[in-house]
Amino acid sequence: MVFSVAIAAFSRIPLLPDIGDDLSLTPGEIGLLTTAFGLGRLGMDLPAGRLSQAAPPYVALAGAGFALALSCALLAVSESLLEALGASTLMGCASALTNTTGMYAFATTGGAGHRGASMALFTTALLSGQMLGPALGGALGSLLGWRSSLAIAASIGALVAVTCFAWRHRVRGIGDAEDSANRGRDRHAAGNASRRAARVKSLSRGELLALAATPFASFFALAGLTQTLVPLIGAGELDLSASAIGLAIGVGAAIRFVAAWVAGIGSDRLSRKIVLVPSLGLMSLGAAVLAVPTGAAWAGAIALLAIGSAAISVAAAALADRVPAERLGHELGVFRLVGDLGLLVGPAAAAFLYQESGRALAGGVSAAVFAAAALVAAVWTQEPTQLDVGGPREARGGEGAEGLPE
Repeated sequence: MVFSVAIAAFSRIPLLPDIGDDLSLTPGEIGLLTTAFGLGRLGMDLPAGRLSQAAPPYVALAGAGFALALSCALLAVSESLLEALGASTLMGCASALTNTTGMYAFATTGGAGHRGASMALFTTALLSGQMLGPALGGALGSLLGWRSSLAIAASIGALVAVTCFAWRHRVRGIGDAEDSANRGRDRHAAGNASRRAARVKSLSRGELLALAATPFASFFALAGLTQTLVPLIGAGELDLSASAIGLAIGVGAAIRFVAAWVAGIGSDRLSRKIVLVPSLGLMSLGAAVLAVPTGAAWAGAIALLAIGSAAISVAAAALADRVPAERLGHELGVFRLVGDLGLLVGPAAAAFLYQESGRALAGGVSAAVFAAAALVAAVWTQEPTQLDVGGPREARGGEGAEGLPE
């Protein structure tokens, strides 16, 4: 489901220049479309975090599929900036509901010793959709036009909703015995979490700032650079078609696919901090390279930003290492909310800076944001101590580790 929603939501990225031409939008107004997407995610993050703990995943995912279908259909028939902004906001709500539900499910699978790899699996599903979405959207946009491409994206959302309703009936058919067993397991996990909560070392303000800076920087890069500045530069300066831009972004997502697995496994075997800080540094380098006015620099920046963006799954794993199970859904909602502030600020900042002063200023400011995130991560991020993990057995993901404070 995460994979399918990402395909539909990200198919719009290479279509942004065509949408702007058809609706007579300026580069800054095109950036506002992605800002509206971020605003929708921002408003849904905290409710999605609570829902991920309170209900089975098919409930949230069915709603996300319906919202995605409606938003893509509305965007496909929009005739003004206001209509397009409303559709983009609703699409952001669908994205947040899907991603927070998926992140919670994967963060609570297994113990701390495997959490990085588990988060990499979530990231793989997400990034696979992000890889195929722009390529599919660009190809369909070139062949059929941007409105038809979005209509196809709406059908994907409808398919997600129908599949989740079928999932719901299948789960109900399993019987009360399994439901009873699941409730007993959840009570047991909650009881263990409460008994061990006192042994979990509280996160300091510095650590919270460091961990929050990572999703902010990652989403700033995703929305402000990959989803906004990269298409604008590709179409306006390099004279590339929508399909070529979509293919380049898709290749970047393929690179992120590999980088997420390497970062996840590396953070399990080495440490979260050792992987987190260099990843943020690569994002800063990618933004700086994007300021260079050549096609090779444009392609290189996509690759560097893709590799560095693996930082977000490592930061999420680090957060789950230190948060008790009964608070994890809420804290992941906050984690994604701070990230979506970057999704909100990034497109508007990058697009208007590019509109006023070109790619040098937009890339330079973005590079400074990512460098600051790397700095606070290097200074304040700490590894869990033996006291935090409750002993080596739990750290290896042994009995009692699932969903508990590691």
